[in-house]
Amino acid sequence: MRRKWFLLLVGLAAGLGGGYYHFTKQEPVYRSVAEITISYRQASLPVEVDESGRAPSDGRKNIFEDYLHRLQTPPMIARAVEAHGLKELPRFRGGSSPVPTILENLSGQHIDDTSVVRLSYVGKSPEETQAVLDAVVATFIDSVKENEQSVSQEAIELITKANDQTSKELEAAEAAYREFQKTSPLSRGADGQPLNPYTSDLVQIDARRDELRLELTGLTAEINAILAALEEGGRREALAQMASLSRQRAAEGATTPEAAALRFEEKHFELMSQLEEARERYGENHPERKRLENRYAAARALMAERAGLNGSAGESKSFLDLFIEARQERAGVLEAQIASLNQEYDATKAKADSLRDAEMTDRELRDRVTRHASMYKALVDRIAQLDLMKDADTVRVAELVPAGPGALTPVELVRSLSLGGVMGLAIAFGLAYLLEQGDHSFKSPEELRAEFAIPVLGHIPQIPAPLLKRLKGSGSLDPSLLTVHRPKSRLAESFRAVRTGLVFSRRSSLHVIQVTSADPGDGKSTLAANLAISLARSGKRTILVDADLRRPRVAKLFGLSADGVGVAEAIADPDRIEEAVVESSVENLLLLPCLSHPDHPAEMLSSGRFEEFLELLRQKFDYVILDSPPVLAVSDPAAIASSADGVVLVTRLSRRTRRKLKESLDTLDRSGANVLGLVVNGLEPGGEYTREVEAGYYYGSGLRQDRGAYYSNESAQPPAAIDVTPPAVSKRVNGTPLSV
Repeated sequence: MRRKWFLLLVGLAAGLGGGYYHFTKQEPVYRSVAEITISYRQASLPVEVDESGRAPSDGRKNIFEDYLHRLQTPPMIARAVEAHGLKELPRFRGGSSPVPTILENLSGQHIDDTSVVRLSYVGKSPEETQAVLDAVVATFIDSVKENEQSVSQEAIELITKANDQTSKELEAAEAAYREFQKTSPLSRGADGQPLNPYTSDLVQIDARRDELRLELTGLTAEINAILAALEEGGRREALAQMASLSRQRAAEGATTPEAAALRFEEKHFELMSQLEEARERYGENHPERKRLENRYAAARALMAERAGLNGSAGESKSFLDLFIEARQERAGVLEAQIASLNQEYDATKAKADSLRDAEMTDRELRDRVTRHASMYKALVDRIAQLDLMKDADTVRVAELVPAGPGALTPVELVRSLSLGGVMGLAIAFGLAYLLEQGDHSFKSPEELRAEFAIPVLGHIPQIPAPLLKRLKGSGSLDPSLLTVHRPKSRLAESFRAVRTGLVFSRRSSLHVIQVTSADPGDGKSTLAANLAISLARSGKRTILVDADLRRPRVAKLFGLSADGVGVAEAIADPDRIEEAVVESSVENLLLLPCLSHPDHPAEMLSSGRFEEFLELLRQKFDYVILDSPPVLAVSDPAAIASSADGVVLVTRLSRRTRRKLKESLDTLDRSGANVLGLVVNGLEPGGEYTREVEAGYYYGSGLRQDRGAYYSNESAQPPAAIDVTPPAVSKRVNGTPLSV
């Protein structure tokens, strides 16, 4: 999007224009609006409730959604068309069914928190919109009324039918109950309820049996307590125990006959205690002792009589023994009575159980009668309610705001413009994407480096044509040697950036550097010459060798004569190197131009003599710069690359750069070349790649305006013309012999 922003802008403008044109071609649109109220009465029939016992809260919303849906169904619209003659409207006359068109232009919505539904219809004329909306509203109201009346009548019929059935079932249940009562063995209570006659007998027997068991338990405890006292302490303690138990029993039943007998016994217990005490204190003939013995004899006789013992037996037994025997006799009687009551209870219970089935049958029949009677009463009440409510609608629909003539509605300009703009952007984006996919040029140094996995040593801007024209007459040197003509310019700084990248990347073993390109015209000779000048001015002894034996450029760049001994002769005879080397005006820079064209340049450059030639130069100079032919043009660069320490590949950016560089690097790789990196030449100002470089990725390139201003002095006048004059037959170059 950033690269193709102009195309996107054009697409947006075209889309907006198309949207406006579409807006101007739209027919006028009219809209009618009507409002109806839908009120409903909650049904008295059971409704579904949630866990809290309340009806669902969205029931009201669901009702309005249901009616809105019914309003916009084909059957409803078809009924409105048929009932109100909508086919006669000018728009629908003579055509097919207007139902689809009406459904498409009809819309409705429920106004929140109200019982109002708003309907809207869009048409081509005010009369059409009003007529259609009136017909739809009237048809809907009639439909709701008919539906409600139909539902009420159906409900009455269903409930009446259920009532008749329930009445018959009630009569049958009552008849069955009456028949059962005729033969039922159950009796009737005062309230008319059926009773089991043996149930009350069982209750009485059980109550009497509980009384006897309670009395028997008390007697048994009393006898055991007296016997235990006799075993532990003797007669006095037993008498005391008897007296205590008698007093306790007398207190529990103070008004009963048993209580009177117990008080009698208690008096004799006291008499026995007094007699025992007198026997211990007085002699046998003491009057007090005699008196107590006579009273004791009379009480014992009375006790024996009450216990039912004969006279002799009673005479031989003490009052305490008589008391214990009387209690034991009473306990035996109680046990016999309890056993008799048990037998009587079992017999009565068997009789009561025989009537259980009759009780269950009676209860089931009575429950059936009661259930049918309740249902019958509820249905009768419901029928009465429906009779009262049959004229009252559960749902009432009324027209709140009638439809008026359709009002002119402006076609939505914003919608047309938005749609056109979006479509224009979409088309422009698709076109931009296709152009982007078809563009194989490099957009940034990162892409170039990532594609070939080699460093980018520098970027050389395009030299302005006016500058070349202005420098053309400044001397014998070519105007492209800006490191000489404009040493403080941004262009000269870009060449020095390449020098810095080479020197500091592999400073230990880099001496012979081959400069080549993929195609002719990429600027390899210009780069080689300016690079050699930059290395020489940094204090390094440098020689520039023109290794392009087919189209040499060094002699022309430096304005040298075409006569004399050149590099071809020096390769053929290393002893003639001294004759071929030319001293330049740049300190530490020597030149070895090509002044003749050998017949077989590729064989010469791949021969052993060329390697000996390079070895001699490597020993005498810090840097040997070889200006070689383009890689894709001839095979010479591949032959040179195997002998050089490193290769600098120069390229210009174009659509074919990717393919050309790939082929060039493959060729150099097969020859065993050590590719040091790429130099991008001829960068056009304002291009995308140039903007990426100016953004600061390669700040040392000198392309950025702010950094370039620091390194350059464009206002400086060009230096005086520099002449490079080859010595005639000198054997010394800068005062140093060249021979090894």
